[in-house]
Amino acid sequence: MTDVLTPEQIQDAYERRVRQLTETIEGRERQLSILSAVAAGTHGVEEVPEILDIALRQILEGMDLKTAWVFMGNREDRKLHLAASKGVAEAYLEEIRSDGVGECLCPEVFWTGHRMEARNTTQCPRMPTIVEGLSEPVAHACIPLQFEGESRGVLNVAARPGGRFSDDELRFLETLGHQICVAIERSRHLRAERLRNQEARAMAAVNKAMGGSLDPRAVLEAVGRTAREILAADRVHVFLGADPERMEVAHLSGLPHPELREGESLDLRALDAKGLQQALEGGRLFRVDDLSGDDRVNQALAARWRIASALVLPMLARERTLGLLVVSREKASPWTEEQVDVAEALAAQASVALENARLYEESRRAYEELKRAQQHLVQNEKMVLLGTFASGLAHEIRNPLNSIALQLSILERRVGKLEGGVSAELEELAGVIRSEIRRLDALVGDFLLFARTNRIQYTRASLEELTDEVMRLLRPEARQSGVTLRRQRLGSVAIPVLSMDAEKMKQVVINLVRNAIEALPEGGVVTVETGTVEGQARLVVRDNGPGLPAGLDIFQLFVTTKARGTGLGLSLVQQIVTEHGGEILAGSEPGKGAVFTVSLPLADAAAMQEGAVS
Repeated sequence: MTDVLTPEQIQDAYERRVRQLTETIEGRERQLSILSAVAAGTHGVEEVPEILDIALRQILEGMDLKTAWVFMGNREDRKLHLAASKGVAEAYLEEIRSDGVGECLCPEVFWTGHRMEARNTTQCPRMPTIVEGLSEPVAHACIPLQFEGESRGVLNVAARPGGRFSDDELRFLETLGHQICVAIERSRHLRAERLRNQEARAMAAVNKAMGGSLDPRAVLEAVGRTAREILAADRVHVFLGADPERMEVAHLSGLPHPELREGESLDLRALDAKGLQQALEGGRLFRVDDLSGDDRVNQALAARWRIASALVLPMLARERTLGLLVVSREKASPWTEEQVDVAEALAAQASVALENARLYEESRRAYEELKRAQQHLVQNEKMVLLGTFASGLAHEIRNPLNSIALQLSILERRVGKLEGGVSAELEELAGVIRSEIRRLDALVGDFLLFARTNRIQYTRASLEELTDEVMRLLRPEARQSGVTLRRQRLGSVAIPVLSMDAEKMKQVVINLVRNAIEALPEGGVVTVETGTVEGQARLVVRDNGPGLPAGLDIFQLFVTTKARGTGLGLSLVQQIVTEHGGEILAGSEPGKGAVFTVSLPLADAAAMQEGAVS
C-alpha cells in the first residue's frame, strides 16, 4: 500500500525543490557573472601575468574563496613554475621558488590534461601549508590549462576549510580554465599582430633609410636604431671584416659600451670572444638567452661588456662575409622566434645595403681613377707638345733675345754719355726694355722646364731638410714684402728619407711658397707644414690672403691669377708631383687664404715610376 503524502509534506517537498532550483539559478548566475567579469577584464590585455591576476581575483571574489594559484610550463623543459597567486602562504611560495613544484597532483594534471581534486595530504603533501593561517589540510581543485594544442599550465583553487568542490563547481572551474586559455591565446594573437605591425613599420622605415643612402654610416645607424626599438635591445654593435683578428668596430648604439669605441680594430681571438668567432667563422646565428653558466661563451668578457642575452648574426652578401651584427641586453631574457626572425631580416638587409654601398664606392673610385688617368694622359700629351715647342722656342727666341740684350747694353753705355733730360728719358726706356727681355727669358725658361719634367733623377733625400732650405732661401724675399714665414711640423711623425728628384721637388716648394708670398702684396703670414699623415709624406703651404677665385682650375696650363703671370708655374708643380706618384690639391675660402697640399707616397717612388728615368 502506497503511503499517501499529507498536504504539509507536499508543501514541504515543493518548498525544498524551489529552494534547490533557486540556489542552482543563483549559482549559475554567479558563475555567468564570473565568466563575464573575466572576459571583460581580460579583453585587450596582452600580458599573461595580468590576465591570470584578473582571473584569480574574479574567481575568489565570485566564489567567496581566499586562495588560488597558477603553475605554467612547457613540455620541452618539463618544469612548472609559479605564474600567479593570491592568498597563498608565503612559506609555500618560498618553498616553490627554492625547490620547485615537487611531488603533487599538478604535474600529473599538466601531463594528462584531466582535472583532479586534492583531498588529503597523501594526494598533495603540501596541503596543510598552502593557505595562510591553516594547520589542517584543505582540498583544492587542479584544472588543466590547455591552448595551442597542448597543456600549458594548471589552475589551482583552494576550497573552504573542511569543504570540497561539487561536481558542478569542478565543471565550472574547468569552463573557467578554458576561458582563461582563450584570453591568453587572444592576448598572444593581439601581441603578435601588434609586433608584426610594429615590425612592418620599422622595416619599412629602415628600408627607406637604407634604400635612399649609399653611405655605410647611414645604413648602420638605421639598422642600430631599428634593432633597439623592435628587439627591446640595450645595445647594438656592428663589426665589419672577415678576419677575426682584424675586425673594425663600425657602429655602436644604445647604452655606452664599457670598452669599445667606433673606428678601433678588434681581435676576437685575443679577446677569446667565442660566440662572435663561432658566428663569424660558421656563418650562422649564435643565440644566447642567458649567458650565465653557458660554456659556449667567455663569461669574463660577457661580464665586462655587460651582456646577459645576445643574438650574434653574420652579415653575408654574394657569398662574402661582411661582418657581424650583435644585439644584446644587460638583463637575461629569452629571445622569441619572432625577434630572431626580425634580427635575421635586419642582418640580411644591412648586408645588401652595405654591399651596394661598397660596389658604389668601388665604382666611384674606379671612375675617379679613370678620370685622373685621362687627365694625366691629356696633361702628358700637352707636356710632350709643349716640350717639342719649347726646344724650338729656345733656338728661335733666346738667340734673338741675347742679341737684343747685347745691343741694349751698348745703347745704355752710349746714352750714359749724353747730357740733360734726354739721357734720363732714354735710360728709363732702356730699363723697360731690359725688364721685358728678362720676362721673356723667364717665360722661355719655364717652357724649357716643362720639356725636362719627365727626366726624373731619383736620389735619397729628405723633404723636411729640403723645405727648411727653401724657407731660408725665401725668408729675405718674404721680409721685403712684409710677409712672415712660419715653419711647423704636421702630426707627430717626421717624414723619412724619400726616393725623389731633390732639385725638382725643391722647385715645387719654391714655387708654392713664392706664390703664397706674392698673394700677400700688403703683407701677411705664410705657413709651411711637413709631416707624415695617413701613411703619406705631406707638405702643406697656406696663406691668409684673399684666396682663390671660385671655379678656377689653377693647375691648367696658362691659367693664372697674377696680372703678369704666365700660368705655367702650378702646372709645372703638378707635373713634377704626379711624376713622383703623388697628388697636389688646392683649397680656398674667400677672404681666408689658400691652402696647397702635396701628398707623396712613402714607398720607393723609383720603383713606382719604373722606367721614368731617361
